[in-house]
Amino acid sequence: MCGIFAYIGNREALSLLIAALKRLEYRGYDSAGVGIYGAPQLKVCKKVGKVTNLEDASAAAADLSGTAGIAHTRWATHGKPSDVNSHPHTTEDVKIAVVHNGVIENYATLKRQLASKGYVFVSETDTELLAHLVQDIKKQMPDVAWGEVVALALQLVEGAYGVVFLFSDEPDLLIGARKGSPLILGVGSGEYMLASDASAIIEHTQDVIYLRDGELVELKRSGYKIRDLSKVTQALRAEGSPRSKDGSPNEENPIVRLEMSLEQIEKAGYPHFMLKEIMDQPNALRNAMRGRMHRLENSWQIKLGGLEKVPEGNPGGRSPLDRMASAKRIIIAACGTSAHSGMIAKYAMENLAELPVEVEYASEFRYRRPLIFPEDVIIAISQSGETADTLEAIRIAKESQALTIGVVNVVGSSIARATDAGVYLHAGPEIGVASTKAFTGQVVAVLMIALQLAVQRK
Repeated sequence: MCGIFAYIGNREALSLLIAALKRLEYRGYDSAGVGIYGAPQLKVCKKVGKVTNLEDASAAAADLSGTAGIAHTRWATHGKPSDVNSHPHTTEDVKIAVVHNGVIENYATLKRQLASKGYVFVSETDTELLAHLVQDIKKQMPDVAWGEVVALALQLVEGAYGVVFLFSDEPDLLIGARKGSPLILGVGSGEYMLASDASAIIEHTQDVIYLRDGELVELKRSGYKIRDLSKVTQALRAEGSPRSKDGSPNEENPIVRLEMSLEQIEKAGYPHFMLKEIMDQPNALRNAMRGRMHRLENSWQIKLGGLEKVPEGNPGGRSPLDRMASAKRIIIAACGTSAHSGMIAKYAMENLAELPVEVEYASEFRYRRPLIFPEDVIIAISQSGETADTLEAIRIAKESQALTIGVVNVVGSSIARATDAGVYLHAGPEIGVASTKAFTGQVVAVLMIALQLAVQRK
């Protein structure tokens, strides 16, 4: 459960990077590191163990000043926990540094190819090859801008990644990209951040952009530019142009407001986050029902606005709720704890609404050939809204023209944007690894859906 944070602006980066890593500690990790802009070489410090170990080591380092940097907490996958295997990873000349979440599935093949060209690997990780790969393409195409170089490199990579690159010859540039691993852009005043989790950003800004799968973002102090990785490489090959074109931010990926506050991600006097979130369940459940449960004279009424609105551009069409009520089958796709709330949803929908419901682990669903029909409805349940397997299940459902419904906690997340309609939990940020209030919020949400479907089918 690795964590990423990157910063570019006018403030000293080191203290911001360390503070952000502390915000990400709840995710679990075994080592941490920072990389800060410097010339002719980048400045890197990494330590196995707690972030406090890194904090002590960085305080003792000769010079880690700078206003652009990247940081990472690592959970070992390729290679044991050690200083050398910690991120950031760099090229041999320390002119390119990268932090990475995810797994590069074809790293062994790429590593052999780069080693045959004389590149020297010092770690056991799959991440190090990304720095060498980008450097190798830059050597072959020295006039091509870094954004295009990174895009070309990532097109050769198979697997999942959330990455951020830092370059010694570009004091005003960070490049991030994602595929199957979340990456969030924080938009501040004259400063920008990239993070794998909103909790690392919230103390700096509430304005964020959730990067979509296959997107690349270039950050400068003057602004940002988001582009589609495949379109960047296609344009480069088609035009044969080494120059990067200027472009405005991707208007189709809007800035959204984080529905959390700094106070919500503090322990508030509790010994740990899990206990705090257990005690916060009554409030979270009230938020899940607020504005949706209405007391009438002799009964209650449920209103789920996210499911009752007819899609724009379809006047006279049917609402998602109507389509769910007449569905031939409902398939619930989820992972982990969310799959357990899906099982409760199955019980409720079959008993109350008399609809056939199947619950699928999204991690299994995506790797077989499920038979899905346009009359089916796929409900995707996820706390974060960024679960890679569940997102893939949505993509498969959309290919079959099935209706997709999201039940998520994080407003503006990838699943919330990818689905046709949905219900937010409004449970607030969940820091504890073991789900508590998000799970009970999911249960309340699916019960409200089941009750509304039962009324709709009378």
